[in-house]
Amino acid sequence: MFKIIMFVRKKASLTKEEFIKLWEAHSQKVIKYKEILLIKDYTKTFPFFSTDEKSATQRETLPFEFDAMGELWYEHKEDFIQARNTLEGQKALADLREDELKFVDMAFSVMWLGTEERIFDENR
Repeated sequence: MFKIIMFVRKKASLTKEEFIKLWEAHSQKVIKYKEILLIKDYTKTFPFFSTDEKSATQRETLPFEFDAMGELWYEHKEDFIQARNTLEGQKALADLREDELKFVDMAFSVMWLGTEERIFDENR
């Protein structure tokens, strides 16, 4: 599967609760556009701890300095590209991007694309 992963920093002007509420509304838009954009799966993950905590995470790694993580799955990279090359897809992406700018601090968030290699999946 091809996927987009984004480590998200919320806008500094938002509380955690406001951020979550705006992302919940955004998720409804992702659901609305999933067929146009050929999205197979969408998840959000929130850390157990506050980003204000200064202690290191497990295994002496750096502290996690993001407010959440979002993931979008596509069957193939070609689906991802194809959806973005249609007029409907471009309109959907523009709407989603405009919405993201309400709650995501893009300058301090990280997005990357890659191919997932599943080692095992008990649901399949």
